[in-house]
Amino acid sequence: MNLPLYRLDVPPVLATDGNRGLWYSRFFNRYGADWKIPDDGKRQWVSENARLTGLREDLQGQALRHLALITALSGRGAVFQTDWHFATGLGLPHPVENGLTWHHTLGVPYLAGSGVKGLVKAWVEVWDESLNNEEKARRLNDWFGTTEQAGCFRFFDALPVEPVTLAADVMTPHMDQWYEQGGKIGEPCQEPHRRIPADWHSPVPVPFLVVKEAKLLFGVAPRCPEFANELPQVFAALKQALDWLGAGAKTAAGYGRMLEYESAVTSLQKKAEQAAAQAEEATLSQEQRALRALQQRFKADQEHNVKEAGGELIDQTNRLLKDGLVWPLADREALANLAEKVFSYVGWGSGPRKKERKEKIAALRE
Repeated sequence: MNLPLYRLDVPPVLATDGNRGLWYSRFFNRYGADWKIPDDGKRQWVSENARLTGLREDLQGQALRHLALITALSGRGAVFQTDWHFATGLGLPHPVENGLTWHHTLGVPYLAGSGVKGLVKAWVEVWDESLNNEEKARRLNDWFGTTEQAGCFRFFDALPVEPVTLAADVMTPHMDQWYEQGGKIGEPCQEPHRRIPADWHSPVPVPFLVVKEAKLLFGVAPRCPEFANELPQVFAALKQALDWLGAGAKTAAGYGRMLEYESAVTSLQKKAEQAAAQAEEATLSQEQRALRALQQRFKADQEHNVKEAGGELIDQTNRLLKDGLVWPLADREALANLAEKVFSYVGWGSGPRKKERKEKIAALRE
């Protein structure tokens, strides 16, 4: 018989490759027998989940796909690294009183594209003092849209490119009853003094989970081709907003500030190129792979001005001239053309050798 998790004899434990976002949001198990949370239950739950989360392979794979989509739409991607703590979705309901926005499949915190758009819009609308009123109004309407038309730029979710380090934090509101029931001060109750904002209230520690260290891939792409030339200005506004304002919650306390990590995008682009090359390699036949290997060796020797009559390039070419006699016709023709270029570059050799090589190439074309 299947039993609910809270009735199992052995408390459930999240596996190493488990989805911590799902675990944190849906499997809180610190309730007592009376379905109330003990005094230390919330702190324990937050502390137990304050660790490195996310699978590196999955995050990097998603980052490559994400960057490929942004690039295909003529957009630009950049990686920003947290300067300190970062929190998003604290207002979401949760037994510890503060939630966190988790990516459903990756199991890591992230910043939704709507939040990225709102952050950039706030910078343009309120904080960018370099704009006059006319230019500010134009950018607000064109970049972010109106109630009648969509904006001319797409803002993508900001996703981590590597595992995220989580940390336990705490806030200490002094007047919790005032925050909860301040609007009911005039109504009768047993302890009306608790609803009044005053100095006699004691602080109430509230633990919550935050992102301590993360690298997030941000992306912006033009929806309208005619606005592609303004993409650098949009990204400049994003960079300034992340540096000066911060993203997510508690930005007034210094949370959410991020700085661009320039080398990370270059690394992602190289990995994307390698992945594309590997995918293309997998579609090639054995003959085409051999041709490609010879072409790459020939190109490398040309770049380094290497012309060895008895070197590896010639040996590799001679082997293929022998093996290529049983290749498909199109591949034999390609090999013959490449062999002619190789011998023209290195040298055909003496009379008998030159004749032998030409006969082998001719045999490929028969």
